[in-house]
This record gives sequence, structure tokens and C-alpha cells, in this order.
Amino acid sequence: MSIAPGSMRRSIVQRPKTQLTTRVQRPQVVRAGVAGISSWLPPQVVTSDEVERRIAEASVASGFVPKAGIVQKLTGVRERRYKLPHEDASDLAVNAARGALEDAGLGIDDIDLIIFASTSQDLIEPATSHIVSAKLGGSCTVFDVKNACNSFVNGMEVADGLIRTGKYERVLVCTGEGASECIRWDLDDVEHMKNSFAGFTFGDAGAAVVLDARSDGTGILYTDMVAASSNWGICTIKGGGTMNPHDPMANYVTGDGNNLKDAFVNLGPQIIIDAFQRTNTTFEDYDVVLFHQVTEPFLDIFMQISGVPESRIVRTVDTLGNIASATMPLQLHRAVSSGQAGPGSKVMAIGLGAGISLAVTTIQL
Repeated sequence: MSIAPGSMRRSIVQRPKTQLTTRVQRPQVVRAGVAGISSWLPPQVVTSDEVERRIAEASVASGFVPKAGIVQKLTGVRERRYKLPHEDASDLAVNAARGALEDAGLGIDDIDLIIFASTSQDLIEPATSHIVSAKLGGSCTVFDVKNACNSFVNGMEVADGLIRTGKYERVLVCTGEGASECIRWDLDDVEHMKNSFAGFTFGDAGAAVVLDARSDGTGILYTDMVAASSNWGICTIKGGGTMNPHDPMANYVTGDGNNLKDAFVNLGPQIIIDAFQRTNTTFEDYDVVLFHQVTEPFLDIFMQISGVPESRIVRTVDTLGNIASATMPLQLHRAVSSGQAGPGSKVMAIGLGAGISLAVTTIQL
């Protein structure tokens, strides 16, 4: 745009000499970028037929036998992975963390902060991040972030904020989900199975990312979250806290998946609409759309309503089940490993968490 000489002269004359200053260059925006990513799956594969057999074997006293094929029919989950009895949530996280560090070309001594962000945990106290750090041989600052299946995206959001302030340069965010420990196998009747049904979709997994400070325009571009906390009682594991500190029966997941799905549907897609408006994008601008996959029918409903092409989705629920907070980082790792995403790719992650909460994050790799 050209400016007439007269108008330029008038603007300078009207400004006092003391205000004539050298233009100061704006500081570059620093954000967290993905330097390394990995995931890890236990080798034990459990089919839905085996899940039904376990229920029948554990329910001999009541004589309850689930209808053959009911688990896969209602969930679309053919199989999932279960950790071994001696493995802890920290072990799943550590296996993934080692892969992420290798992918980033870094050692544990290069990490300034470890965030363990998971639904699962090794024990109530201390934070599981301490155990992860000890197993990795780390000596940096650690803490846990917990918000059901949105734990990992919240952990990345926290890491991004701390990196932007300059507090840390490199952060390891990891999760280890051992939800198979929370499944109620011995059932009394159909109603009891319905109340415990969420557990039969669960699978175990670990995932991790190394985030580092970037000023090249890549990294975490946008985050948002909304909550409808009046729904906190729909899906719970009530043991271990002050509500039920010593009740062993409270350590199993309870809740109706249909009610949980309805709560998410009622919350609506506004958070996604807001993300598109604020970033001036549509689904077409993203190479990969990560979505927390609880069941295959719920994933199909989301795709039908949103119009996301199958080519943008990394489908995992059919062979891994609901792997809680590990779902989206594992999908991203698979997308990168398969070549679906790479340097410069834009990714949108849409998270769902009991409580309930919805999260949206966009990233440029």
C-alpha cells in the first residue's frame, strides 16, 4: 500500500520528537512442538469371545451367562490388549516413553519435566510420575495430571503453557492405561452386566510424546475444553478416595455407556464449531482427525454427524477397544508411522472424558 508524501509528512510533524523511536522487533511466539512420539501395547490379545467366557466362568455362583456375541455386537470391539498381572501403569508409560525419547533423539537427562497424564495410576500416593522417572533413570521435576480419558490432552496443554512461559524447554508427557484391572467379571444378571458394561470395552496401552520449545510456527496451535460436570456420576470408579476408602467392590468401573453417549451428544458440537471459527479451518484442513474412540457405533455416529472422511480417521477401537487417555496419542503415532502424517501436517484431536468434558487441540507437526 502506498502513502502520499503529504500525509506521511503531516503524521511526522504532529508527533513529538521524543516519540520517534527505533522499531522494536516483536518476540517470536514460542509454543510446544512434537519432537518425538511413541506408543506401546501389551502382547496379550483378548477377544470379545474370551471376555464373555471370563464373565461366564466368574459368574458360576449366580448362573449368569452373557448372550453369545453381545459384547462385539454392541461395541464393535473384536479384541483388545490386557497387561500382565505384574505390569503396572508406569511400566506401560515407560515402554512408550523410551520409544518417544529415541524418536526425538534424546536421553532422559535432556528432559526438564515429566508429566504422567492418565486415568490409571500405580497407587494413590505418591504421583505415578515419580515411579516413571525412577524407572527411566530421570532426575527432573515431575507431576501427574488426571482428567479421565482427557488426561493426556490436558497434560499436553499444561506442558505447552509451561514451555510458552520459558519455564521448561523439553517436557515428556506419558500415559499408561491399565483399565483391565477395573473390570467386574462376576455378575448377577443382565442388569448387573449393563451397569458394568463399560469395562468390557477397555484395553490397556501406553503412549508418550516429547514436546520441545518451537518458534517456527509448528507445534500446539489451539486448545479448548468444555465440561458438564453435573454428569460426573454417569461413569465412575469410586474406590481409593474419601468416598469409599476401604471398599474393594468400589474399585470396579460402573456406568451405562448409553447414558454417557447421550451426555456427550447433549453437550453438542459447539466446541468443534468454535475451533473452526477461531482458527479459520474446516476438517478438510487437517491431514488427521484424532477422536477418542469408546465404541465403534459411537465413532460412526460422530463421523456421520461431523462429515469427517474415513481417510482422516485412525480407527483403533475395533482391535484395541477403549484405551482411555492413550487413544489419541497412539492414533497419532500410528498416523506418523504409516506416513498418513508427517512434518508440516496439521492434526485435530477431539477428546471425550468422563465427568464429563470435551477437548479440542490442533497441532502442526
